[in-house]
Amino acid sequence: MQRAASNQNETHKAFIRSRWVAASIDAVEYGKFGRATVTATLFGGMDASLYAEFTKGTPLLMNPVAETLKHTHGGYGPAHMAAKGPILDVIKATGDVPLGSSGIQIRFETDLILEGIRPTRVVRIRPASWTLVQVPREEYLGEGANTEERFPTPAIFPKY
Repeated sequence: MQRAASNQNETHKAFIRSRWVAASIDAVEYGKFGRATVTATLFGGMDASLYAEFTKGTPLLMNPVAETLKHTHGGYGPAHMAAKGPILDVIKATGDVPLGSSGIQIRFETDLILEGIRPTRVVRIRPASWTLVQVPREEYLGEGANTEERFPTPAIFPKY
């Protein structure tokens, strides 16, 4: 059972590294010419080793997503459409944290803020050191996500 649990844990960590960690935007301080400092709280429930990789000074990628956690901004992958910049600070809450929260808040600076990165919105983030994995198009919303075009129904066949 321990080996099975370990295998499942490693599979889960690999999946999260490929799909990024979800977070909620707490605040955005806008600067000049598209610059911004973003404060976000990581969602809870992940392995502690994943959270440990979010450290001060680490380059970070942040991508806006829908509340379903699907990629929404453009036909290119999340990494291409992400805001990039260094982590300025990592703050760990003491005491009780809200349900669903990790209690870990990060501040990061980007030179190009995206439309979907606004307070109360959901984003996905990852340290730049994680391996880039292309997310399947079926996990996109919007452009290129029409399942009827990719997987036609039987209605395409003529009726005799």
